[in-house]
Formats: sequence, structure tokens, C-alpha cells
Amino acid sequence: MTTVGILLPKSMQSTIFSEESRKQLEAMAQVKWNETDQHLSELEAAELLKDCQVAVSSWRTAPPTRYILENCPSLKLWQHAAGSVKRFFTTDIKPLMEQNNLQIASCAPAIGKTVAEMVLGELIIGLRRIIPNAQTNQTEFRQPQPNKLYLAASTIGVIGASQVGRQVLQLLRPFGANILIYDPFLSAEAATELGATKVDDLMELCKRCDAITMHTPMTVSTRHMMGKAQFQAMRDDTVFINSSRGDCIDEQALIQELEKGRLFAFLDVSSPEPAEMNNPIRNLSNCIYTSHLAGGESYHIGNQAVEDIRAFIQGDKPKMIVTWDMLEHLA
Repeated sequence: MTTVGILLPKSMQSTIFSEESRKQLEAMAQVKWNETDQHLSELEAAELLKDCQVAVSSWRTAPPTRYILENCPSLKLWQHAAGSVKRFFTTDIKPLMEQNNLQIASCAPAIGKTVAEMVLGELIIGLRRIIPNAQTNQTEFRQPQPNKLYLAASTIGVIGASQVGRQVLQLLRPFGANILIYDPFLSAEAATELGATKVDDLMELCKRCDAITMHTPMTVSTRHMMGKAQFQAMRDDTVFINSSRGDCIDEQALIQELEKGRLFAFLDVSSPEPAEMNNPIRNLSNCIYTSHLAGGESYHIGNQAVEDIRAFIQGDKPKMIVTWDMLEHLA
């Protein structure tokens, strides 16, 4: 029987694995749970994972280090019950990964579900001008703004066909919005299949949309890809959402447009993170700044981890195996 080692502390186990997913996992494998509510050290993690074929990690747990892989040669799948696994891919473990045929899998698709859910809510709230209306109603009688929109009457811009971007597209489908997508690595045909129209020019997307939501990884090429020109190109009252990475936008350029009162922003990330207390995004009335709430721990993650381990046991592929050649385009 396959042996699975769970590195997550007990409190994290309860927020990621539901009782049902826990039962499913224990029915298909011998499971060694971290019985403490502490993050295990490298040595403790290696001891737990000894003789395991599958390791399950998450935020702040020990990564697959050289020491762990040298002392746990039976590991064949490292299942990350969180998002980015980029930091795992270090040159010192590459020979051991190849030697042991170790695969690294990410639960980014599962996280995409919770991020997309929050983005959908922000699109609806932003387009309908709910927050400005409520703010005005605190001090005066106010009729709904004449420029309020609903999804079916809106053009939505999605930047990045990432795991989250695709989940957003899926949630938007039933509402009948006109959806434009910008992603240099996505073909026009693939965009159509996702229910969107590909736009090759980011500036064109900025000019045409009522709301724009950002879902790109943070790479050299995406740093500040949304800058002064892009924000100035947006129509008045455009809703801008960033739940990707703070450095994907020029925050100061956005603030300049927000201070003019032209745009409305939902920012779940900042640069640096958290934002300094004197950062205007904390107190501008047309900016809602949240503390990286969109993703995080959820049963979606545990469900995917269980399904990925099931696939591995059955000789199939987990949902998102990450390889060295994918790193340039991943968060």
C-alpha cells in the first residue's frame, strides 16, 4: 500500500482536509499525519517522510530539500497543498529529482476556485457601484448612479489565462458578459473555447473594458505590465481588480488615477505586502484593499490533493504536475 506523509500542522489539516476527504485518503493509503500543531523542521520532516511514496506540503511547511530527498529515496510524488512551487526547483535537488523520478504537483487549480469566487463578487459589486452608493447614503439621499452596470451589459477584460484566469472565465460564462482576454501565450482558438475573445494589444483591452481583472504570474516580463499608460487608457469608472501579485502593476501609477476619482480598484495584493500604513490604497474611498484574502486554505485544496494522490496510485497523472520548463510562465 502507498504511504503518504502529511507535513501540515494539525490546525492546518482541519482547514484543508474535510472529514470526507480525510476518510477517502485513509481508505486508499497508509497515512502518516503530523501529530503536532507545529511546522516540522527539516530533520523532523525527513523522519516523518521516511519510507513514504507521497509527501504532502503546504504554506510554510518544509520544502523538498536535498537532505529530505537523500534520506527519503522512496518519495515519488511531492503534492503541494498550496499554490506556487517555484521555490522547490533548486539546482541542488535537480539530480535527486531525476534520480528518484520525483514529480512535484501543485494545488493551484483548487486555489483558483476560491480566488475566482472573490473576483466574481468584486466584479458585480464594482460594476453596480454598490460601494460608492452606500458611502454616499451615509450622508445624503442618493439615487443609484446612472453609470451602474450589470455583467450582461459589460465588457470584462481578463489579463492572463492562468489557473485563476480560467476559473474566472468559467464563472462568468452564465452571465453573458462580453469577455476580452490578453495573454501572449494563448491562441485565439483557445480563447474562443474559454468563452473569450483574444486581444493582442494590452492597451486596446484597457480602452475597451468596463472592468479588468489581473491574473498573471510575477515574472521579469510581467513586472509593472500595468503602468501609467495602461491606467490612463482606461475609461472613467472602470473597475480594476488585482488578485495576482502586487509587482505586476505600477502601484503609484494606479494611485495617481485613483486620486483623480476616475477608477475604482479592488486590490488583494500590494507591493510591498502588506502595504505600508501610510499607503493611499488603505484610505482612498475608491479603493478596497484586502489582505491577500482571495486564496488561502480551503477544502477545495484538500479535495484536489486527494484526487491527485488517487491518480498517482492508479498510475495516472495528478492534475497539475510542474516541470522545469514551466517555471518561466508560472507564479
